[in-house]
Amino acid sequence: MSMPILEPIPIKTKGHPFHIQLWRWITAIRSWKVVENWHYNYNGHEYVIPKGFVFDGASIPRPLWFLLSPTGLLFIPGLIHDFGYRFTYLWEVDDTAECGYKKSLVCTKRGPWDVMFHQVSKEVNGTKIISALAHLALMIGGSKAWKDNRERDEQDICPNEGKCGCKSGS
Repeated sequence: MSMPILEPIPIKTKGHPFHIQLWRWITAIRSWKVVENWHYNYNGHEYVIPKGFVFDGASIPRPLWFLLSPTGLLFIPGLIHDFGYRFTYLWEVDDTAECGYKKSLVCTKRGPWDVMFHQVSKEVNGTKIISALAHLALMIGGSKAWKDNRERDEQDICPNEGKCGCKSGS
């Protein structure tokens, strides 16, 4: 499996007063931008997370980071899961489509995305217990993230620069 090429998004501290810098140091969670389309094979299909997608890794509460880092074992499953939560589909490579991609795995319920997170985590890391615990945490605490994403009015990010009939390119 190839790793995605990512760019860290700076946490805005420069030029702010010390108390703001300290607060952001304590509370801010770094986001990451996908720099190049990233391909991932899942259940015999090739999916792509398009360049330009911004995510924060696994959404682990900060007090638990000493146990499990959001950019550690759950980072790759978090990337795929965050895209699914945000857009309710994944892009699939499709040589028969005009632009080479089609929207696939369309699902407007959060449960299947949580299951996929669990399966990808086991596949990528081979950690059944950590993957099961993370899946349980998603089942308990993922509803806020799911609801927040449903309230967003975010345009599609297309892996083929908007040539797939989506509203915007990356």
